[in-house]
Amino acid sequence: MFRRDANGFFFFVGREDDMFVCGGENIYPNDVERMLERHPAIHQAAVVPVPDELKGHKPVAFIVRASGVMLEEEAVKTYALANAPAYQHPRRVIFIDEMPLIGGRVGERRP
Repeated sequence: MFRRDANGFFFFVGREDDMFVCGGENIYPNDVERMLERHPAIHQAAVVPVPDELKGHKPVAFIVRASGVMLEEEAVKTYALANAPAYQHPRRVIFIDEMPLIGGRVGERRP
């Protein structure tokens, strides 16, 4: 959840819920994030639920790669399947340059 101030800046407040259900299984995003961040090529991870007609929700991971390394989506999925229950693996991996943890205007790029 985010809060927006009068100047249009967003501030991270916390998660709306600490758990979501995927195909009848409870998924705790924090657990999946910690597992992904043990991978040497992953600097940061954020896992969010995305609505799915069959499963209810499915996990999607936003990943910041460690500096100077290449990492592909399939490698992240393979790592997750080898290190956590199969239902927790991210169904999609989106690579981003940095995690938007500090308030800022939507679309604003920081130097």
